Formats: sequence, C-alpha cells, structure tokens
Amino acid sequence: MKKFFKTMKAVRVITAIAVFCLISALFFDLYFGLPKPYFLNNPFKTQFMPSLLKMFATGSVLAGAAFITFSVMALLFGRAYCSFFCVFGILMDGIRKIFKFPAENSRLKKTAFGKFFAKRFARLNFAPAHNVLRAAFLCLAVLAIAAGFTSLLGFIDPYSLYGKIMGGIFRPAASFAADAVSNELYSRGIYALGPINGDPSVALAAFGIALFILLAITAATALRGRIYCNTICPVGAWLGLLARFSAFKITLDKPSCISCGMCERECKAQCIDAKAKSSDFSRCVLCFDCGTKCPKNAIKFRPNDTLQKIFFKKDAGSETAAKNTPPAKTGKAAMKRRAFPAAMLSLAGLFCIAANKERKRNRLGLGKKLGKGKGGDCGEVKILDGASPYGVSYGRADKRLTTPPGSISLKNFSEHCTGCLACTAECQGQILKPSISEWGLGGIMQPFMDYRVGFCTPTCHNCGKACPTGAINLIMLKDKMSVKMGTAIFKKCLCVVETDGTDCAACAEHCPVQAIEMIPYGDPKNSKFIPHVHDDVCIGCGACEYICPVLPHKAIVVQGLAEHRKAKKFEESMRLYKPQEKPQDYSAPTTTPDNPFPF
Repeated sequence: MKKFFKTMKAVRVITAIAVFCLISALFFDLYFGLPKPYFLNNPFKTQFMPSLLKMFATGSVLAGAAFITFSVMALLFGRAYCSFFCVFGILMDGIRKIFKFPAENSRLKKTAFGKFFAKRFARLNFAPAHNVLRAAFLCLAVLAIAAGFTSLLGFIDPYSLYGKIMGGIFRPAASFAADAVSNELYSRGIYALGPINGDPSVALAAFGIALFILLAITAATALRGRIYCNTICPVGAWLGLLARFSAFKITLDKPSCISCGMCERECKAQCIDAKAKSSDFSRCVLCFDCGTKCPKNAIKFRPNDTLQKIFFKKDAGSETAAKNTPPAKTGKAAMKRRAFPAAMLSLAGLFCIAANKERKRNRLGLGKKLGKGKGGDCGEVKILDGASPYGVSYGRADKRLTTPPGSISLKNFSEHCTGCLACTAECQGQILKPSISEWGLGGIMQPFMDYRVGFCTPTCHNCGKACPTGAINLIMLKDKMSVKMGTAIFKKCLCVVETDGTDCAACAEHCPVQAIEMIPYGDPKNSKFIPHVHDDVCIGCGACEYICPVLPHKAIVVQGLAEHRKAKKFEESMRLYKPQEKPQDYSAPTTTPDNPFPF
C-alpha cells in the first residue's frame, strides 16, 4: 500500500505542477505570445467555480464539465480536485513546502534557524472540524451566485483569490521588471527584449487587497496547513459534503496503527487523529502524504464500509470494534460557536441589500456626484437612452463606464465576473484594470475599461479568450468592429477649437470606424473644423477619449451602454461636410516660352 501512496503522490505532484504552470502562464504572458491552442484548450476550464458559472451563463452542460467531473470524482474517490487541480490549493502546498524546507534540509535542520521552523511550522496536529462554518460559507456562495453578486463570491472562491494575487501583484511586478531590463538593454544598444506595451500598473488599493490576500493565506498555511480549504472555501465544503459518501476512503487500520503520530504531523488538512486512530475523510484533500510516512503501513485507501460489506463480507467482529470505538472529535467546539457563521450570513445579506440599493440609486442618477471641477459641467449634460449607470469621480458628468466587448450587457458582466483578473492580464491595450469603487460596492475588483491609459484596440479579443466564467464571451475580430459598447459624447465648450481657436482633429484621426467627422466651424473665410460624432457608427472603443489633449476633463468621452448593440458601418452618404470641388479642366495646356514641354 505504501508503494501505491508514493505513486499517487508522484502523480499528484506532476499534475499539480503542470496545472499551476499552465494557468500561471497567462499572467506572465507579458508579450501576448501564447499560441492559439492554449486558448482553444484553456487550462482555466479545469477550475471548479469558473466551470459552474460558465454553465449557468451559457446553459451548456459541456461548459460545466469540470464541475460535474470533480463532483462525481468526490463521490468516488474524495476531494481529488483540491490537491491535483485547484491552483490556489497548489499555491498553498508550495507555501507549505517553503516553510518546511529549513526543518527538513540536512544542512539547516540542526541550526537555530531550522529548529525554529521545525517547532513553529513543520508539524501539524489534529484539529476538530468546523462544520457549521463550512456550511455557512457554502450557503454564502450559493446566496452570492443566486443574487448575482459574484464579486463577493470572488473573495472566497479559491481560483478567484489566486487570480487577484497574480493579477494584482505578480503580473504588474513582472511587467515593470521586464520594462526595466528592456530599458537597460536599450541603453547598451541591445534590442533583444522589447518594452512592455501600455500601462501595466494597478490602483494602490487593488494592490493592497491582493497583498492582504497573499499575506493572510501565507500565514494561515504556514501555521495551519489547509485551514482555508476546510473553513472558508465553498468548493472544499461542497466536495467535502460529497466525500462523506465516497466509495473509496483513506482510513487507519487500527490493529496495525501504533499511534506514532507521523501521519497526523504530515496531514495538511489536520483531519487525522493518531490517538483515536481515526480520520475525517470529508476534510481530506488527497495529498497522500500520510501514507508515504506511515512506518507500519497502517494507512489504507479502500472501499467504504458499505462496499466492504457487499463485496468483501466484512466480519462482524470488526464492526463491533468499530462501534465500540469512541468517535473522533468532529467539531463540537465549532458547533457551539454558531454566532460567527450566523453573523457571516447576516453580513452577506446586508452586503447584498446595500449593493442592490446602490445599483438602484445609480440607475436613478442618485449615486456619485460626477463631473465637478474646472470645465467639467459646461454645456448640456447629455445622457443617452440605455446608458450605463456607473460613472467615475474624476470624469465628466456624462462619462459612463463601459463593459468589455463580448460581455453582452452590464447585467451579464456583473453577475458572472468574479474578479479573477485573467482578462486584465491578456488585454493588449492594458486598459482593463481592477476596480475599487468604479462599479460600486457590488463590483469590487471586477475589471473596468480605463480610457485614461489607452483604448480598446480593434485587433485584440484576448479578454474573451481568457475569461473562464462567461462574463466576457469570445467574439471574432471581424465582428468586433460592429459591437457597440458605448457612444462618444462631444462637448464643444471644452474643445481647443472653441477655447484656444486652433484646429486639432486628433479624435477623428484616431477613430478606427470613422465615427467622428470634422465639420467647418466659425468664420467661413477662416474656417476651422470641429468634431461631429455619428452616434450610430461609434462603437465606444475610447480611442477619441484617450487621445484628446484637453485636461482635466476631456472634450470627448465615452458614455458606456448598459446593453451592447450593433453599430452601423460608415458610408459616404452619412457625411455632413461635402465641400464643392471645382471642375477640373482636362484639356491639353498650351505651350509657353518658359515651358516648352507641356507634359
């Protein structure tokens, strides 16, 4: 049996490293060089919660293949997902390995440094189950999905937490490091590494949230192993519930067990009680470490009692012994603290109510006071039908946030985005940024399109390829130019043509769909030209807003739509300014003494 455990542990390690590297590759794809097969066989499809949300978003059972597969596997073998495929669980295993290294290394373990780590972090003890707490967070996840507050779900879902850490810390750090190396090489005349495209930075608050998550999970893992998996994680709670009825389980063979405690010290889930010679398989994450360390081969992976009775005719003596054995502690201490789980559910309910009220206030125009400041409120405030209710405090009053192309609508985007930041990592224009207050209380860390740092390029649809939850669907590049995400709103009173008396036309030159036409303005004898927006043609890509030189408030901004539409293609018949051309004389010119050659 020990050979079986060693083999399964090797399989687990190889699978986990492969999954971790494949998923992390997207966040370190600084130059957007991942091949097409990577996205066709997206490794994010192996993640549990994205698969469930994708199934709800598309209504396709195939989209929920990972959710169905791992649920069935939990009924057969237990929580294999948690150690084999859960990228956040794999990260925790890596953190645990780092903290155990000084205590296990032959050179360090005898030093004071190694002894300190051996005492503080190397060994784990059995801990009672917190079943009420697990059930509370599972109910919280169900409530968040049902109410459409997936941003809240993103703060307890393991995959989304991992995405926040990678997208909020490591991706920007890698981008800045690559840019620094590129600049240094350029200064030395070496052009092997190009500069990073766009602005990879994130808001300080978003970085702080990601850093807090990383530090919290590092401390929890170092001290208590997989404590997150068996208290907060809703995926672990669901799979643990199914694992109670698993066909095959890891158990302790009581006649062989000598209660040495080796398995208990190695158990990351703290679910093995060596003194009582029992284990709580609903918390086991199938790391197989216990079986590889047992000196007496007392750890078994075998069919449950029901199957043994049916197929192996388990003897009555062992049944009697099992009945007479006192049950292991399963969390009576946690059961007495019902107030905390109840408080968590109450807090979640209040959060949902507050976020829902804020959404209604924004839709009624009662939310943030926007557009205050020099030049921000000159002229008429024009709000189009179907405009997004969310604005920004630093923008004009008619500026509205835009959801990415392929998101279909603000409702679809907000109900399925968990803030995993995969789309922000793959955005070629680097304009998708994690939000703090932009989407309100109910959209913290969900990405928004920041046209201050760039615009949505017509040749990129990476956000749709990267999104695993269905919040952003993949659209073909040929169709992207007809997806209307918003409409550009122009204010003449802010334009330099009006304020400075000079021509500009930067917005018209950069519009990829010819939605902005320059028309005569002012004195006909010395006419200047001013922008005119063809609303039906504009797609809301933000190129005009980004390039507009007017500060602090742009003369032209994008007013995002709550629901995407189809834009019209520009035709010459739509042109307003049609200068009359003088008829050209095609007759042969006469020769003159100064010009003997007429051609």
